[in-house]
Amino acid sequence: MDFKRIEVIFIVVFAILNAYLFGSYWQYQMESGTVTSSNTSASTSILKEMRNDQITYMPLSNKKKEGYYAQSKVDTSLKGDIKHLTGQNARVVDNKLYSTITDPFTIDPQDPPKALDRFLKDRENVIAGTQYQYNANLSSDTQVVYTQMIDQRPVYSKDGQLIFYVNTSNQVTGYVQGHLVAKKQLREESELISQSRAVTLLYQYNEIPNNSKIEWANLGYTRLLSTDEGAVYVPTWVIGIKNKNSANIEVKRINAFSGVLIKKDGQTPVKKAKTTDKAAATDASGTSAGSAEDGTASTNSPNA
Repeated sequence: MDFKRIEVIFIVVFAILNAYLFGSYWQYQMESGTVTSSNTSASTSILKEMRNDQITYMPLSNKKKEGYYAQSKVDTSLKGDIKHLTGQNARVVDNKLYSTITDPFTIDPQDPPKALDRFLKDRENVIAGTQYQYNANLSSDTQVVYTQMIDQRPVYSKDGQLIFYVNTSNQVTGYVQGHLVAKKQLREESELISQSRAVTLLYQYNEIPNNSKIEWANLGYTRLLSTDEGAVYVPTWVIGIKNKNSANIEVKRINAFSGVLIKKDGQTPVKKAKTTDKAAATDASGTSAGSAEDGTASTNSPNA
């Protein structure tokens, strides 16, 4: 048998195979680069359209982060924990705690956490208060919002928020608390769409009016659906939009996995005008202080 000839044949075959694999890899890299370039070009074109519509925005990042689906349950033990609270009249309705503070205390409107962070540390003031973090974007002159966190990102659902009510004298008159427990990760982390992509998608959904400003775009968690085991939360780009003819900031949401528009967010508007002391007290006692809770995701595709 001519082993020399066989050896030459193997060398030639391996050389051809290597050339084919290298060519395939190079083609993949070129195609990936083309797709990335195409997406970047499309995003740039959309941002230009936004500017033409007199829509202004802060610098937007193209960086893609990772996130996961999470599950959590609403705390059903709040009613039993009320007995530990002092200096307030509290009651629980639909697993939310409504409190009216007996002796309202003053906060600095320029720095609400200075007083409220101390208030939260005392277990006789708020149940599990240290689990909440101040959210400046959702807060206003009349409401100071604290949120629980999932994966170090804020929960944009009232089930996981603590909302303080403030009167015209900058005094905290009461609060409403939703509390999530048993938070857990459902799936492995996956890549999310970028901040820039979320904003341009929102524009394509016709959800950004002309002559408006994108005030902020933050990554958080929104309730997607409810199951017998609890609620499922999805990473969400939450975007604050201010119309130049209004003092309100309207909050919009984009599913950070799919890019789908999430409707009826339950956090619009913020930055409201000051309410009367009586109105603030009414809110704290259990009357609805905002719009509806999280809704279902819209399945509409963005406009071309």
